[in-house]
Amino acid sequence: MNTIKDFIEQNKDYPNFSHIKQVELCLISDNDVPQGYGGINREGYSYGQLRRQPIINELLVGINNEKLTGFSKECNSRNSRSGFKMYKINGEYCFWGLRISPVVKAPDVNELRNILTQHNVTSEALNRKSVTADMIRKVTYDLLRKEVAKVCRMSVMEATLAIGNQLDCAPHEDPSGYIFMVPNWAHNWFRHDGYVSKMLKEVNI
Repeated sequence: MNTIKDFIEQNKDYPNFSHIKQVELCLISDNDVPQGYGGINREGYSYGQLRRQPIINELLVGINNEKLTGFSKECNSRNSRSGFKMYKINGEYCFWGLRISPVVKAPDVNELRNILTQHNVTSEALNRKSVTADMIRKVTYDLLRKEVAKVCRMSVMEATLAIGNQLDCAPHEDPSGYIFMVPNWAHNWFRHDGYVSKMLKEVNI
């Protein structure tokens, strides 16, 4: 099997093919049940079920925003036929196929530095080369929450609650170069820290 060709076929709208150097297909049994990591997938669905319907019916009925409902159904429709496949792109898990819109561009190191300088605490940490993972995640999470709020016509607080409570999702910084919502069952099961780890090294040089 040509893994790169298979990835492209599965993810025709992937936004950053030019940066791909290595693609690895992760072989996971459909019978595996994502569990642990803070109580993910309490319903006990198998990976085979979840990769074909990432946002389960129990969550769909509780979403009270029409846009978010549409984004969730779009994710389910995208994966309903052949199912999501997890790949590693350049050694990092790629969640692009599991994304729930909207998506925002992740800051590069210069953009991140600029954002960190805008607040006293993070600006001081930047000067001392002691920026933490939480500081970086706050930047990226806030970017996504604000975009969700704008697109769905809600407050940032409402967007924060909708992402975590209604959708049971987490903001994710993907190797594609974008930030988007990913179901918690996948985000916590496939352990990763690629973007944050990379940025920590670069901003604390």
